[in-house]
Amino acid sequence: MIPYPSRPAPLSHPAHLYVVGRLHGLTPANLDGASGAPGEPNALGVRVLELGCGAGGNLLPMAASLPGAEFVGVDLSGRQIEIARAAAVSAGIDNVELLCGDALSVLDRREARPFDYIILHGLYSWVSASVQDALLPFCRRLLSDNGIIYLSYNTYPGWHGRGLVRDLMLRACVDLSDPTDRASAARGGLDKLIAAYAQPDDAYANLLAEEKQRVGALEDGFLLHDLIEAENHPVYVDEFLRRCADAGLQFISESNVAASREENFAPGVRLHLSAIDDLVAREQNIDFLLNRSFCQSLLCHAGHKVQRQISADWLSGLYLASPVRPLGQLPEGERGEAFFATPDGGRFGMTTPSAIAALNHLALAWPHFMAFEDLAAKVRDQAMVAQLVIDLYPRNWLDLLPDEPGFVATPGPRPMVTPLVRAQIAAGDHVTDLRHRSVTITDPFTKQLMAHLDGQTDRTDLLVAVAGFENSGRAQIANDDPEALLDAALHQLAERCLLV
Repeated sequence: MIPYPSRPAPLSHPAHLYVVGRLHGLTPANLDGASGAPGEPNALGVRVLELGCGAGGNLLPMAASLPGAEFVGVDLSGRQIEIARAAAVSAGIDNVELLCGDALSVLDRREARPFDYIILHGLYSWVSASVQDALLPFCRRLLSDNGIIYLSYNTYPGWHGRGLVRDLMLRACVDLSDPTDRASAARGGLDKLIAAYAQPDDAYANLLAEEKQRVGALEDGFLLHDLIEAENHPVYVDEFLRRCADAGLQFISESNVAASREENFAPGVRLHLSAIDDLVAREQNIDFLLNRSFCQSLLCHAGHKVQRQISADWLSGLYLASPVRPLGQLPEGERGEAFFATPDGGRFGMTTPSAIAALNHLALAWPHFMAFEDLAAKVRDQAMVAQLVIDLYPRNWLDLLPDEPGFVATPGPRPMVTPLVRAQIAAGDHVTDLRHRSVTITDPFTKQLMAHLDGQTDRTDLLVAVAGFENSGRAQIANDDPEALLDAALHQLAERCLLV
């Protein structure tokens, strides 16, 4: 059996859900009490549930980052739960409970306080229709009054094209039972069709080429689950949101806020969307416009007033970071206009001095976060900083968190990665950074070094350890300066938000 790879889903982290809920005028459970030291009492009672938690790749980093909160994970796979339990013990994570079995049965038998955040990632579309029918009402019953549900699922119309490829691949591996053989045969079936197809430049050829590229990037575990699992039931978003309404839940936003914001579309699209008053119809129109195949929707109890415009009053106490990069003045710009490069390869110009100064401060601080109030004080213009957030956050050009992540920019005298990261690197190549993102580490030197970054070992002892590192049977530092190697590796880990 090839287990489903268990990795972090950044947009499902409670800190992100808190921010999105707050920016929509809701009052989600405050995470302040969840970020204390391990073992401290959780006065606010923040509770997080993940259904289909697998081996804990999403849940355990959350629990490590919020040691004052309570986490519960449920999965049908006993093997995956045992892996998760072993990882929790190895990393010293004691605020998580991992349960094996059918969540509808396991949790129904327990008397428990409601959950403030419920996460279903990679689950809803991959269960039977009858289980789908039961999940939404079940989650509503478990959800606290101000709670938020994160739920990802496959959607039409985008999945119509993907479904063609799924059908082809299922037929290519129909007689095979071994997972590795199934994955290989499925890939081979797609390759054979592309090689045999006689029209290289039409729409179908382009669809096949696009799916070939996507399938090629998938590990076998992802391919087996995401594409050729026996159960796979995409849904139109308007149908999904009607199911939510029937269950007493309502739509807040896509977890990626930019996915549903009108300001991110061309003028003609904005005009088209502005004529649609019904929220459900509007979301479905966006799916048609984007040919979207996957959604990550946030839900809350019906009856709450969800605001669709961000208010400056909701930004107090949040922390800001921005990946945009200053380009300075350009010949085509107006007098006093400064330009900034965006992560997606675009650029924009600003003429307001305080806005330019704020973005320059954030660029210097990146990847670290600045308190909203501190940035406003630096540029002496709180209203402008607020407007900057309102304009840039919905475009994914600015990040918001309720607290500062714990990573450091400069390696200290006793550099440290978290116990969870040390456990993860001992088990494989994938670790979770302090921004809840998956980071791949394949360099043998860095992997060996990370095992020693426990916060107790100083540079002198690290250099002694480095001298004993092996790489393919030879000393790693045979032809290199050990101090230079150590410094380069530590600074790379810092840049990847892995040092604490």
